[in-house]
Amino acid sequence: MNDERLSHVESLAEFMKNADHIDVKSGESKASLLEFVAGVLSYQPGWMRALWRVRVWLLKSLGQGKQEIPDKKRFTEQSIPSTPGEKVDFFTVVESDQETFWVAEGKEKHLDAIIGVVAEDLDGGTDTRRFHVATVVKYNNSAGPIYFNIIRPFHHIVVRCAMKSVS
Repeated sequence: MNDERLSHVESLAEFMKNADHIDVKSGESKASLLEFVAGVLSYQPGWMRALWRVRVWLLKSLGQGKQEIPDKKRFTEQSIPSTPGEKVDFFTVVESDQETFWVAEGKEKHLDAIIGVVAEDLDGGTDTRRFHVATVVKYNNSAGPIYFNIIRPFHHIVVRCAMKSVS
């Protein structure tokens, strides 16, 4: 997927301009946008909770302040925050039209990250849509690239598994 498919989402396109890392994964689902976002953000199997504990230890080791494991939450299409300013764990919703895109930002001492989900209708009159999940990262200090490069392989696994759980 090229950036043109993301560029119509102003907050995502703006954040991508000076990003240190951009990752886009795509998959198909019959879900609505908010149902897809809710499913992806609710995905927290036991092994992922273990990764959160490693994350907390890693960030404390890098001197990035007190970190916590977020509470396990189950979102639904109706309960997923989608209004700018609403919180989703450590993310804050930045922009959403609730049908074709949803963008949230997380700001931490070591990096800022945006997660954007863009839905694309497929040709042929099918009710299946292609979803593009973008992760955009900007480093704030020297711990940012150290942290992100350590967790990057796990990030890819988590995003792919979370997307697959909604398919």
